[in-house]
Formats: sequence, C-alpha cells, structure tokens
Amino acid sequence: MDYDREPEVNKSGDSEDGERDYLKEYASEDPDLPPPPPKDYKYDFEESSEASSQAEPRSLAAMADQVAQQAVKSEKSASSSTTDENPSQLVNGDEESGPRTHQIFLYVKAGSDRECIGCCPFSQRLFMMLWLKGVVFNVTTVDKATKPKQLKDIAPGANPPFLLFNGEELTDVQKCEDYIEAELYPPRYPKLACRHPASNTIGVDVFAKFSALIKFNGQPTDPRRKMLEQRLNDSLRKLNKYLGEPLDDEIDADDDDDEPQVSSRKFIDGDCMTIADCNLLPKLNIIRVAGRERIQYEIPEEFAGIHGYLTNADSCEEFTQTCPAPGEIVWAYGGRKPRPARN
Repeated sequence: MDYDREPEVNKSGDSEDGERDYLKEYASEDPDLPPPPPKDYKYDFEESSEASSQAEPRSLAAMADQVAQQAVKSEKSASSSTTDENPSQLVNGDEESGPRTHQIFLYVKAGSDRECIGCCPFSQRLFMMLWLKGVVFNVTTVDKATKPKQLKDIAPGANPPFLLFNGEELTDVQKCEDYIEAELYPPRYPKLACRHPASNTIGVDVFAKFSALIKFNGQPTDPRRKMLEQRLNDSLRKLNKYLGEPLDDEIDADDDDDEPQVSSRKFIDGDCMTIADCNLLPKLNIIRVAGRERIQYEIPEEFAGIHGYLTNADSCEEFTQTCPAPGEIVWAYGGRKPRPARN
C-alpha cells in the first residue's frame, strides 16, 4: 500500500464501501446558519468592559456623594410610604433644618380613629427614647388591623411599634432600644442608660399585677379582687420606697441626723429621664387612667413618691406629647370609643 499518497476525498459524503460518512456531514457547514461575525466585531459586554477600564478612577469624595444621594432617596421612599390618613410627624426638627445625620422612622400603634396615638406602652417607650435623644426623626401611626400596603414591604408581618434606622428594619422592642442607645451616643446625644443597676429592674412587675386586676370580672367586694388589688399595691409600695430612698450619689456622709435621708430626685435614676423611665412611666399612666375609669382603682395617696414622680413627668413634653389621650386608654381597656376630635 502506498502510504505517501493522499486519500481521495469523497465529496458525496459516502464512504468507499457505499455507506454515508456522518462525521463528514456533521463537520460540514450548515447553509442555514448565519455567517460568522467579522474578526473586528465586538460584543456588548466587551464594549462596556473596555469603557469601564478606560474610565478614570473615582475619588472617595465622589463615592461619598453617591452614598449621600442614595440616603436622600431612601428617606423620600420611606416618607412616601405613609398614607394621607396617617401623616408622618417630624420631631426635634423642621423641613428647613438641613440634611439629617440619621434617617429614623418610627411607626407606632394608631388609636380608635386609625390616626391618633393609640394605647401602647411599647410604642410610647421608643417614642420617648428618641425624643429624649434629641435626634430628628419621623413618627407615623399605624393601624395593625388595616396596615397600609406601602408599609407591608417595610416590615412584613410586624405589628407596631417598629423602627427604620438608616435603612435597618427593627421589629423587636428590646432590640430597638439597644440599637438607639448604641447608635446615638455621647457627646452628641445624651446617654439614657441608668447609672444605678437597681433602677433597671424596679417596678418590673407592676404592670403584670395591674393586668391581672383589670381582667378580673368579679364584684368589687369579691375577696379575690381584694387579693389582686393587694398584690398590685405591694409592688407599688416597693417602687414608692425606692423613689424615696437616696441613691448612692445622694447620700450625705457628713449628715449626723438620726432621721433617714430622703431622696429629692425627680425620676427613677436621677433628675433626668432614662430608659427606666421610658419603660415605667407609660405603664403607670395606664394604671392611673384605666384604673380610675374602668375598675375604680386609685393609686393610694400614701405612695407620695409615685405621685410626685408622675407630677414631675407631667411637666415634661417628652412624656406628655407621647402619651395617648385618656379616652384612648379607656377604649383600649373596654371603654366607650372616644368621640372624633373637632377641627
């Protein structure tokens, strides 16, 4: 056999024995396919890649401007999520106060008309904290039964209160509290944490004792009612005692008087409100209003420390401006629905 001779090509696609050469047919060009692109053709992704590689590097200032613009867009987006029925209220600032350091949007429970502030000690707790911090923020009331469609994308499945803090969604009250205290710190913002550890836990069981009392359906003369009322008074007595005793920094070591020293502070941990006050004052206010109007219960007059404490709170807008109306508290505990306010 002559191995140097080139084999003859069968252009018909058939082998010498008469069978079809499918490999050759597969390798041949398909007349139905479009012709290949020219060698200098560039696809879209190649052009964009080449353009980006030739672009000048961006400075840190330019990137910071872009971040600021995105923050403004997110603020407008969050503001537009409120409805006409539930307008957003700006606190600690105005529309002309310039750019905000933080984009904070608080959503609290709505009242009987689905617009006013409702009876919710947890909502008021966060409301008071942000107000005390002095930071500019927006607050919007939300009716959990008819939650607006615009808010379902912000905190799906969450009931008020919930918080949007620089785009971070927070729905747990304790986490909201911790986040506010961690992000808004001195020297620009006041510290709200208690200086004395005992201030964090005093009165922690008061509201639970009141809830058990107001849920009792028996007669006022029922011995079980007397027992529940006594348990509430015992808890209030501990709180009253703590408010009357001087804190460590109030004790006068040079006082030789045999009479026990009495505290002159205004609030739980001193003369300024703290997180402990944001937690306890809304609950004491509910006890004060719902107790009197619904079950004829009054905080005993002998608890002068508690009455003085509430009087001091009533003189602070951080408390009074975040409180629900008395009628809303009564309605929340089974009373008559308040009449709509006249314009």
